[in-house]
Formats: sequence, C-alpha cells, structure tokens
Amino acid sequence: MIPLTPFRPFATVGLAVLLSVSALSARADEVYRVLTWKMAPYAMVDEQGKLTGFEVEIARALCDTMGIRCDITALQFPEVLDLLDRNAADFAVASILKTPERMKKYLFTDRHKRSSSSYIGRAGEWTLGVAPDLAGKRVSVTRGSKQYDYLTAKNAGCTVVIYDDQAEALRAVLDGRVDLALAPTAVTVHLLTSAEGEALEVVGDPLTESGLGGESAIALPLGREELRDRVNTALRAILADGRYDAISSRFLPFRMY
Repeated sequence: MIPLTPFRPFATVGLAVLLSVSALSARADEVYRVLTWKMAPYAMVDEQGKLTGFEVEIARALCDTMGIRCDITALQFPEVLDLLDRNAADFAVASILKTPERMKKYLFTDRHKRSSSSYIGRAGEWTLGVAPDLAGKRVSVTRGSKQYDYLTAKNAGCTVVIYDDQAEALRAVLDGRVDLALAPTAVTVHLLTSAEGEALEVVGDPLTESGLGGESAIALPLGREELRDRVNTALRAILADGRYDAISSRFLPFRMY
C-alpha cells in the first residue's frame, strides 16, 4: 500500500500568510497618481516651493485617510481631462463639474464642493451688479471647461478667445487682449484679493445656469468603482472630523461645500 500524505494545515496557513504579506507589500509599494487643476486657490506653489492649495490639500487628506501613497500633480485643466480619458491617472480633484455628459465618460464621487462662474473685467469699465452685454466683446475661457461650452453655445455675438491656461485667460483681461473672462467664481475672487487684481472687478452676479455651476466632484476613469467607493468613504470622514472645513478656511473666502 502507498501511504497517504498527511494533511498539514499549518503549512497551508503559512503559505496563505506568506501570500497575503506579499500582496500587502506589493500594495504598500503602489503609488496612486492624483491630478489637480493648476490654478490658485486650488493648486499653487507656496513661498517654500511646495505644492499646496485647496484641492491639493483635500487630495492629501483623502490619501492619508485611505492609507495610500499618492503622487499629486497639478496640470492645466485640458491636460487633466486628457489623462482621465486615457486612463492615465487614478483620480482627479480638479473642480470638475458633475454633468450628464461627463458622467458618461468618468466615474464621480459625491460632491466635494459647489461651483459657480463669474465674468471679470477691468475696473471702472462696467456697471456693477449688471450682467455684461457681450455683443461685440472678446471673452476668454479655458479650453474644455464648462465656461467654454456655455459661451460657444450661447451665440451672444461675442468672440470667444480660448486658452489652455486659466491664468493666461485672466491675464488677457489685464493687458487688454480681451474685454472679459468667464471663470470659476472662486478663481476670480482669489485674483481680486491679489495686487494685480486691484485693476479688475467682478461683472454681474455669479452664474450657475447651463452648466456654469453645480456640484464639482472627484473624477475617476471608468471601471474604478472600488477606488471610487474608498474615496467616497474618505471624503465623508474628512467632512465629519473637521479637516475639510479647516482646509477650506485656509484657501477660500467662503465655504463652497
């Protein structure tokens, strides 16, 4: 008779533990690629040369809460969307409005802030509190933004001037290349508090119509439902424990949640 090999449960358990440790080690070495929008007050470089800003610090808090290592990169808005389209990033905390069109292309978390848009022009050239007459005007927007979609569809008789860089779109107002810029309200308010912003003013009231405002959420490539759920759990945690509000108060003049 051929003797049967005895069952060794501890060897099996030892192998399972070894495999689990190996899996955990591989996961610990993983670095998640996180994108933010390179525009103050969302992402900017401080006096010490460190990347900071509202969405940068929100991203850091989310990664810390999930216990993952993250490489946070600030890019121009069209680049953020392009990398998400190509599944070349894990998630983006980049003021991306949650719209029906975008929900077909990306996964979204719960909102991480609310958004609106405002026109900004040179001080003294506009009637305060009155919506600007766009006929014959040159208005700058950022490529791929909802402000771009709005103005190109509005047919208001203006010339839409498109920039990849939101900061350049705003500088175009300062140096007279355009009459107005249409940009997220938080961006325009932040600019007005700077030295160069003294020459500018918000024209009319903030806008939320036709996709100019609403809920901004963290975007992920399609198929990343498990990570989306983990980010949602982390987002709820930093809202509940006060970290979200502490970050918001550092960079924003008003609460945007």
